[in-house]
Amino acid sequence: MYYLSAADILAVHDRVIEETGGSLGLRDTHLLLSIAERPKTSFGGTEQFPDVFTKAAVYLESISMYHVFIDGNKRTALTVAGVFLALNGHATNLPVAESEKFMLAAAQHQKTLEDIAEWLKKRTRRIRKKN
Repeated sequence: MYYLSAADILAVHDRVIEETGGSLGLRDTHLLLSIAERPKTSFGGTEQFPDVFTKAAVYLESISMYHVFIDGNKRTALTVAGVFLALNGHATNLPVAESEKFMLAAAQHQKTLEDIAEWLKKRTRRIRKKN
């Protein structure tokens, strides 16, 4: 499984802002470091987020809800989830209008982690075998 580091997430954010507009800037370095590690969480040797879609949902939920950046949190969250899935063998198809509506709901705590994982899963296709 390939994960994104805090530096990777910050690079994705900067690219999103450069391409779509807005303000660059990080609100909380420690929160970003925590978000980068969250998908790897385990307890007693058991992964808390056992599959690639749930891990992608963790990135999406954490970035969109905790507003780690000055601007572009929802756009970055969606992009980071897509990058993570691509690194792990899944191509996403995320229509803009549908994604905007979904991301607003997710950022307003109207979607559970399971809802997010299922939404992502329904919008992906495998592009290569598991690592």
